[in-house]
Amino acid sequence: MSTRERIRLACLTHLLNRLDQAEVSEKPFPHFFVRNLLPDEIYARMVKSLPETSHYSQLAKYDRADASTRHRMGLQTKDLAPLGAEQADLWLGVRDALGDISVKRKVFRKLESGIAFRFGIPLSEVEEAPGYPLPELYRETTGYSIKPHPDTRRKVVTMQMSLAADESQRDLGTTFYRISPNPIHLLQEPRGFATAKQMSFSPNSAYAFVVLNTITKRSWHGREQLREGCGTRNSLLHLYYGDPADGNPELVEKFYQPTAAAQRKAA
Repeated sequence: MSTRERIRLACLTHLLNRLDQAEVSEKPFPHFFVRNLLPDEIYARMVKSLPETSHYSQLAKYDRADASTRHRMGLQTKDLAPLGAEQADLWLGVRDALGDISVKRKVFRKLESGIAFRFGIPLSEVEEAPGYPLPELYRETTGYSIKPHPDTRRKVVTMQMSLAADESQRDLGTTFYRISPNPIHLLQEPRGFATAKQMSFSPNSAYAFVVLNTITKRSWHGREQLREGCGTRNSLLHLYYGDPADGNPELVEKFYQPTAAAQRKAA
């Protein structure tokens, strides 16, 4: 058995067990939070094996003055090849575990109320609702911020895993908001919003929520400006899209080919 496959199997078993223990909440929109998402030994290797920033692409939209505050790196084979075999096997093994269709079904089941609302389907059908994975590495630095937004409707579920080295960055997590007409909230940033909950950015933890972007329900979330001296906020953003063309093509081919083909035929 290859190193990559051993990593995939170890992560997959652990992932499914931990997702069973995820803390689910319906407010301010359907979401869950889970700790110890991956095996400790593999997580420690991931933190130590984070690629250098030179392997990431700069997201100019988030530039601040002369500094770039946000970078992204894909997890396709071509993206990881420059890292060397050992490092690439680690990230491919983790990626393959996250991309497994059994993980998607577990995530969608944990978020069943939101998935059912999103697609207008009964709870019994949520595990088979459209969802194609795109895991990518992100890193943000001091000055990065993003205003409250619900996410594009192309996304079905947004999941973010902290890759923090220790608890010193636990305050850097994503904030969930609710719209507030309170005059106090109209005068302070972000204007018109009240903080509903902030996710912890503790090591090896993750949150996930159903993307809702309708007139009556929106999954408002964002991030206040990262404080001075916070270091680099590393994370693995794991998205599920409704269209297989938006997912990681290697994962779609490996785990979702029959469902993707059926969806294309229906379209």
